[in-house]
Amino acid sequence: MSYLLAFCLALCWGTAFLATKNIVDVLPPYWCTFFRVLTGLLFFVVLYGLQRKDLRISPKQLWRPWLIGFMLILLPFAALSWGQRFVAPTIGGIFNGTTPIWSFIAGAIILKGVDRFTWRRAFGVLFGLGGILCIAWPSLVIKTDLAFLYGCAGLLVMSWSYGFGNVITKKIMVDNHSTSLEANTFHQYLFASIVLFVLAFTLETPPALVDFSVKVVVSILFAGVFSSAIAFLLMIALIKRWGATRMASVTYFSPVIAMAGDFIFLHRIPNGNEILGLCFIFISLFLIQKPIKS
Repeated sequence: MSYLLAFCLALCWGTAFLATKNIVDVLPPYWCTFFRVLTGLLFFVVLYGLQRKDLRISPKQLWRPWLIGFMLILLPFAALSWGQRFVAPTIGGIFNGTTPIWSFIAGAIILKGVDRFTWRRAFGVLFGLGGILCIAWPSLVIKTDLAFLYGCAGLLVMSWSYGFGNVITKKIMVDNHSTSLEANTFHQYLFASIVLFVLAFTLETPPALVDFSVKVVVSILFAGVFSSAIAFLLMIALIKRWGATRMASVTYFSPVIAMAGDFIFLHRIPNGNEILGLCFIFISLFLIQKPIKS
């Protein structure tokens, strides 16, 4: 059952980059992120409303969903929308594949047990960083492409935020039962929606109605429901079963799914540096995710 959940989660995450690219090609990045999060919020309102869940939470506990909402929703979604304007969906998938590296670093600092530090995992981190450098090398040294580097920087923030957010989620939400999962999730999305609306309305021009083509609307619904809300529920289920670091290994498949979507819908073939960088990241994931003997 756990592996089926992992496959579904990888599919949800891996297709998010193509959907985001479809949206940010038309809408400003903060508005793009707001509509994605708002769609996820409405999904949970309907779901928990039908289930008659109690979504109340003590004011003293609000910092928990707000912190997770910032680390797993607001910051990474905004960074993805900002960075995806400058790069292909494949690059987004590859950077998302580095999430376990950041989860390991955070887990080694915050958590114990299966997430603890080892030298093998430290070498895995170095291989992962080498993969990132390999992807960015042509634009960094051979031919300076600032737009591509800006995109990579945004995606790096996304993967870092996901990695640390996974560990924080386990620490203050999964392992803490003072507030229900449903209340936590609802307030995360509510917090992120409000902040993103303020940012978008303040910093960007609201999109016109004509901008919402069928392609954009379908992409928003897909990104908000499948790649965000349903993916979040799958992620929580896997963290409970596998722990934060091992759950993050699901992103192993995200680059492959992103590449497939890139090729099928945009007819783009990844270049040699992207393939080589992905190989380095795969080696990194193997070293980090290999179980530790007690």
